[in-house]
Amino acid sequence: VWPRVSPHSAITGRECKAMVKALGSRAASGVRGSASGGGRGRAAVSLRTVPTKAGARLSRKALAELVLRRPASGASTKTLLADLAVIRKHIGRPCPHFGKRGVVQLACGGAEAPPKFNKYAGWVEWRNAIFLWVNAMGGPFENTFTGGGRQVNWYVGGSNPTARSPIVQRLLQAAPPKAGASGARADREQTHVLLFVRPKATEPYILCGRCGYLAHNADKKGFEFTWELRDFATLSKSPAFAQML
Repeated sequence: VWPRVSPHSAITGRECKAMVKALGSRAASGVRGSASGGGRGRAAVSLRTVPTKAGARLSRKALAELVLRRPASGASTKTLLADLAVIRKHIGRPCPHFGKRGVVQLACGGAEAPPKFNKYAGWVEWRNAIFLWVNAMGGPFENTFTGGGRQVNWYVGGSNPTARSPIVQRLLQAAPPKAGASGARADREQTHVLLFVRPKATEPYILCGRCGYLAHNADKKGFEFTWELRDFATLSKSPAFAQML
C-alpha cells in the first residue's frame, strides 16, 4: 500500500523506498535520501531511473509524477492500448500500485511517463478497454453486489449523463469478442470493460475482472448500469472479494 503523501511535502527515504518497492523495483539503490530542512526526520529525495518487474524503466521524472501525484506528462489513455494480459494476473487481488493512477500505470506497461486521464471520472477509457471505478464504501452512489456477487450496479455519474453521452454510447456498444478474435488479437481489437473496486479510500483497488452488460436505467440519477461479472468463478475463490460482499 502506498504511503499517503502530500504533493507539497518532502518525503523520507523510507517512504520513497516503500514506493519503489510497490512499483516492483529490484533495487532500492534507485532512491537516495539526504538531510535537508524539510522538518524532523524528513529528507530531500533524489529519484533516479528505477527498473520494474515488467522490465520497463521509470525515469526520475515519471516516478516523481506517480508517487508525488504531480500532473501526468504522458499520452492520454484514450490513445494507448491497456496491457490486459498483465491486468488479468490480478483478478480477485488488490492491485500492487495504489489508487487510480497506480492501476493505470500498471496497465500501461513500459510507458515512459504516467498517462493522462480524468481522475475525477468514474471510468478510464483506453483504445481497447474501459476501466470502471467503484467505492465499496462512501461516494455519491450506492453500488451493490447482487446474485451472490455475480452482478453489480455502477453509475456513470458526472453532469447529467444521457444515452447520448460518449461514454454511455461506448459502453452500450461494447460487445463480446467477434468470431475468430481471441487472445492478443481480441485484446487489441475489442473494447473490454473491467471493474475495479476498493473497500475503502485508503486501500488499493481490487480487480473484479470483465463486465458483461445486463441492463441500464437512464432514469436513475447518475445513469445506472447493471453488469455481470464474467470472472466470478475466479472471484468466488478470492478472500479479498468475499470481504466486499
